[in-house]
Amino acid sequence: MKRVLGFILALCLLLAQAVGALDYDAKNYRKTMIQMLGAAFDATRGRLVDVAVFEAVAASGDPLYLAPLIDIAYFGRSAEIDRAVIETLNSLTGENMGWKGYFEWAGANDIALPPHYDEFKGQLLASFVDPEFTRFFAPGVAESAAVNLVEAVWGGVTVDGIPSLVNARQISPKAAIDEGFQQVDFCREDDCSYPAADELVFGLSFNGDSRAYPLRLLNWHEMFNDVIGWAPLFDEPDGGQVCNFRAPTPFEVRARSGADWLLVYGRSADCPRSGWMRSGDVVWIGDDAPELPDLEIGGEALSVGHRGRVDGRPVLLAYCTLCGAGVLYDVSIPDLAYRSAAGIVVDMGDSVLEFGSTGMLMRSNKLMYDRNTDTVWNAITGEPAFGPLAASGVVLDVLPVVVTDWSSWLEAHPDTSVLSLETGFLRNYTNGAAYSDYFNSAELMFPSWQQDTAAIQNKEMVFALRLQGQAKAYPLATIIPERIVNDRVGQTDLVIIAEATPERDFFEPGGAAVRAYESGGLVFSAGDDSLTLVSADGRNWRISESALLAEDGERRERIGGHLAFWFGWFGFYPDTLVYGE
Repeated sequence: MKRVLGFILALCLLLAQAVGALDYDAKNYRKTMIQMLGAAFDATRGRLVDVAVFEAVAASGDPLYLAPLIDIAYFGRSAEIDRAVIETLNSLTGENMGWKGYFEWAGANDIALPPHYDEFKGQLLASFVDPEFTRFFAPGVAESAAVNLVEAVWGGVTVDGIPSLVNARQISPKAAIDEGFQQVDFCREDDCSYPAADELVFGLSFNGDSRAYPLRLLNWHEMFNDVIGWAPLFDEPDGGQVCNFRAPTPFEVRARSGADWLLVYGRSADCPRSGWMRSGDVVWIGDDAPELPDLEIGGEALSVGHRGRVDGRPVLLAYCTLCGAGVLYDVSIPDLAYRSAAGIVVDMGDSVLEFGSTGMLMRSNKLMYDRNTDTVWNAITGEPAFGPLAASGVVLDVLPVVVTDWSSWLEAHPDTSVLSLETGFLRNYTNGAAYSDYFNSAELMFPSWQQDTAAIQNKEMVFALRLQGQAKAYPLATIIPERIVNDRVGQTDLVIIAEATPERDFFEPGGAAVRAYESGGLVFSAGDDSLTLVSADGRNWRISESALLAEDGERRERIGGHLAFWFGWFGFYPDTLVYGE
């Protein structure tokens, strides 16, 4: 609330300063942009609109005003403002286009920005949408930005209006069946199965911890921040293992048995509420190794204990629904440091980044932000676009993830957990409820100026890889019939396995479970079953989520890649190679 009130006060002062004097000096960029914003904002309140500032800008002939004019045109809410802005753009460019045309033209031509543009853009989005946008557009942001800020466009929601999931609850497949029949509002055509056998899930597995995240939920949230890992839970010290207790679910530690065993109480998929864990597997939350009673046979544990959790690998799935790309990233950043706008070096040490949604897009691709620094990131490239980390050189590492049907994932990973329908948010989690019309249409929802539909249509699905600076796309229509693809990207020899997923009566970004592995120069072909490959030297290799495993113990590691709509990939990798061309 304080941020909102502060913004309103600041905006009122700015508008009063800018509009109070009716002189229009186009050489004063900051004042003139605020005057243009004030005129557009007045129009939304039904006030008398003075378009003289736009006439002064047109008379100046200054092309640096193109970016703020295009931004205002997007929010034009009155015929008078619309006409004044477009006429000014026509005058400055010698062209005659509507907002979409000018927006795509500006991106294609990488137009120059005026001084104070970053501050103006923050005030514009704050005025028309949400005061929280100002956090991304501090003065000086444009100077270090890795992208042209004119391309950042409002995507129709507020900051975090599409809420990311943070360590959302995972449950067992059996518990998921029960949830499906309890949450009857999410049944589809009388099918209450959760997940349904043919519905698509993001599947990931690290060090034996397998998890599924149904697209029907992620279509509403577009990101999950999670920690992948587990530790064994036992029925008693040195007893039998009862389950894998998954990270990062917190638990209470209520007693110990000697130096090696801790009694924990918590809630993890397919685990009892309490059990024994080795002390070396516990990461304390808050206190370090607190005092605990040594539980004797027949003794009683504390009723409330100290909090702990299991350690694991922090990951982010950045899912751009509009460009059909769900990219899994490693978000553990060692020795993170950056230079602030004031020139001060900020040392954050070893950091785990947590991400949310900015509510903005670039070339119809999601722009996300990390909650640690308020840096804005490109979801499909894993690179900071603008903000404190834009010049840091940090790029998120891509990890392996697969989009497959639930039935296939469950068969291959019977010990998997799955995202609970109880996310803490009220959404319609019915299969096909979110974005179905968009997914099943050839049309784009937002402009994306960098397109090439000569051989591949915008919304055809591709499997995308980038290795050693080289990008390559594998159209699913080409690799599904081949199933096994031996190829090379950058300096890496690889093999790709593509398994078609079942067709349904509606489409979501998928179509095949695609996995890529280093081949080390070996050439692979199909084995006796769907879980086996054969190398040219006659060895059988088992397909796993982490690697190809040979009979003699040799392994070939999995490579991080992802699916995407063709236009979403090409929009940022126009030099991409295309398999089959």
